[in-house]
Amino acid sequence: MKNYKLFGTLFGVIAFIALIVGITYAWFTWTSGNTIIGGSTECFTINYVNGQNINGEIIPSATYTGGKSTTVQIGIDASCNIGGSATIKLTTDSSSTNAIKLTDGAVKYAVYKGTSEVASGNVSANTIDLATVDLTKTLTTYTIYIWVDGSIIDNTYAGKTYSGYIHASAEQTHE
Repeated sequence: MKNYKLFGTLFGVIAFIALIVGITYAWFTWTSGNTIIGGSTECFTINYVNGQNINGEIIPSATYTGGKSTTVQIGIDASCNIGGSATIKLTTDSSSTNAIKLTDGAVKYAVYKGTSEVASGNVSANTIDLATVDLTKTLTTYTIYIWVDGSIIDNTYAGKTYSGYIHASAEQTHE
């Protein structure tokens, strides 16, 4: 009879612990399911069409069309009832001894949406924000151009290369 009592007590304690663990898990699942942390990331789409990298020797040019480029598509899923904005950034790897220097304003950038310029300027630091854009419920294509202004450079740029990549982040706004 003592074995039955011991078995019954042990079974009761294990069942009680399982009940407490189950209730705790259900409560945490329920509360985390009702709280959006950090926005609804499944609503944003960011596609790097030609890859993120912009690398190689850049021949001096008077315009953006003479340089290197890559493309990003950004948008909000049509099923999401949110607004949003995205920041397109450029990170330059200037650690190479053969890298183009960024200090004199010769390295330029331009961001285009179709044939319309969204932003332009000088690449003056290793990481810069190129443009902040409002997002729509369709994918919008942005082309990022990097070039060396031929009117600014001298012979120290001969044989130098550029190495960098673009990246974008999206942020929810109220619609």
